[in-house]
Amino acid sequence: MKISAKILALVLAMALLGVAALAEAESPKLASIQEKGKIVLGTDAVWAPFEYIGANGEPTGADVEIAQYIADQLGVELEVMNVSFETLTTYLVNDEIDIVLAAMTITEERAETVDFSNPYTVAAQYIVVPEDDDTTVYIDDLAGKAIGVHLGTTGDFIASDEVNLPDGVLNGTGAVVQQYKSLPDAALAMKNGELGAIICDTLMAENLVATNSGLKCFEMVYANGDVTTEEYGIAIRKGDEAFVNKINEIIAPIVEDGTIDGWIVEHTELASQID
Repeated sequence: MKISAKILALVLAMALLGVAALAEAESPKLASIQEKGKIVLGTDAVWAPFEYIGANGEPTGADVEIAQYIADQLGVELEVMNVSFETLTTYLVNDEIDIVLAAMTITEERAETVDFSNPYTVAAQYIVVPEDDDTTVYIDDLAGKAIGVHLGTTGDFIASDEVNLPDGVLNGTGAVVQQYKSLPDAALAMKNGELGAIICDTLMAENLVATNSGLKCFEMVYANGDVTTEEYGIAIRKGDEAFVNKINEIIAPIVEDGTIDGWIVEHTELASQID
């Protein structure tokens, strides 16, 4: 019996729909997002240019752009939950948010709790000091100083380790770590003479310098020549490999063609214009 071209096309289309449905069924998170019609982003909007409060009073930034792109590709709405950085993984583990984009560094410690997408940008740690500081070249030179960090970040971890661990380059030097809920708070403390330095990611440091007079920044290096580099990834609730793969599939083109880099540059400029 001959099968008409129309019937064959219909059968093939149904088969493809079945494959797509099966693929989605393999990802509980993706199925949940599509059922809700929205994807919930968790972020901490104090990390310009990646996330900050825009002129309209709403969270914006390069990471929010990425989340909106993901939402658009999935055909759903984007909802943003703005919470403290150190609580983001808890919200994710408790399934109260779907993804985290918060300039979050991919680390082995965090990977024990959450899954990560492929990296979408690379950064390094920077040191911010008063403009008239001519003595600080290496992290080792922060001996005896109060060092400001954003609570729960890579800068916090590195500074705390160097000050508190027996083999830390600042251990026993009188250096102390002061943790802040946001980097602008740390910058204000520095301008008030309460801090000798701030340690944070590259673009955050550059943004602090752009928005606060009297500060300068440079890459953090050790006297022995060691440097710090880190990769940012999208955090996802652990155990849904199919969803991780879907996120990787979605972001790959905008990582490769420089779209994300463009958003970072754009929001660096926009954030610097906000008082």
